[in-house]
Amino acid sequence: MATIIDVAKKAGVSKSTVSRVLTNNGYVSEESKQKVLDAMDEIGYIPNLLARQLQSGVTKTIGFIAPSYMSSMGKFLQVFMESAKNNGYFVNLYLTSGDKQKEIEALNQLKYKQVDGIFILTRTNEWDVIKPFKQYGPLSTWNRIEEDWIYSSFVDHYEGYLMALNYLYRQGYQKIGHVLGFYKNLNTKARVKALKEFHEVNHLPLDEKWLIQSNFKKNGGRQIANMWVESTDRPEVLAFYSDQTAAEFISEIELLGFSCPKDVGVLGFDNNEVSELMHISTVDYSLEKQASNSFAYLYNELNEKKIPIQELKIQLIERKTLRRL
Repeated sequence: MATIIDVAKKAGVSKSTVSRVLTNNGYVSEESKQKVLDAMDEIGYIPNLLARQLQSGVTKTIGFIAPSYMSSMGKFLQVFMESAKNNGYFVNLYLTSGDKQKEIEALNQLKYKQVDGIFILTRTNEWDVIKPFKQYGPLSTWNRIEEDWIYSSFVDHYEGYLMALNYLYRQGYQKIGHVLGFYKNLNTKARVKALKEFHEVNHLPLDEKWLIQSNFKKNGGRQIANMWVESTDRPEVLAFYSDQTAAEFISEIELLGFSCPKDVGVLGFDNNEVSELMHISTVDYSLEKQASNSFAYLYNELNEKKIPIQELKIQLIERKTLRRL
């Protein structure tokens, strides 16, 4: 098996020069670098990646922690991984199934130098449990958290939801139902603040029966559809916390003989693939830019060269599930 000494002899350079090329650390002229690379190809030298990592303390790997594979995660993960690949990084995916100990085990990969940084899609443990891992490397998250020790790529759901509700009002909707996420979630709290302000400012009654917390489980939208069909006081439109749940709702009411937007309007939230396929009007909150920014922050913490953090913008995407005036 070829060694670094064989590469040095073949290239006509010193062993230290070959080492600098392999670790990308220290100055090497372009001519010498090319000689080393050509020699490696010619004699079939394969660098020992683990040895290089141990020597440099750099793995060029980012950990991506999520409780499960959620519908909104697909595009986010794709963009995150593309950003990593384009900048010379690998991504290790850790699915915890909502198990706190599994999340700790994934975070320990940072402590034990198996990854250079960690991204947390949505946390399972409390932040005070996660915070100590910051000492081992950079952390970023998709969760909304307004503290300096961790970067969050969230957008302002208060602003986005208020914009969406005002749009529905301009389209003539007054009986509005709200399908929200977990009430403890800061994004959900921001939406609740927005909807209460909206109903108060526009003097519209807020029906508590249609202030629904979805449990994020499969077919949650179908359950809400059956609730809507059986109701004697149906809202004219439902604003959902995700496109996936909105799509499940639409599919179920159509099976039950109703149509959208003729019988009920639907507004999603995500602007993911399912909303495009089913022509669901939705709120685009720069998901791809959030993913790109999440990686960019970690990269910038680990490297002298910086990647720009992109500005996030919220916009409403008009499709076919809301009536038009």
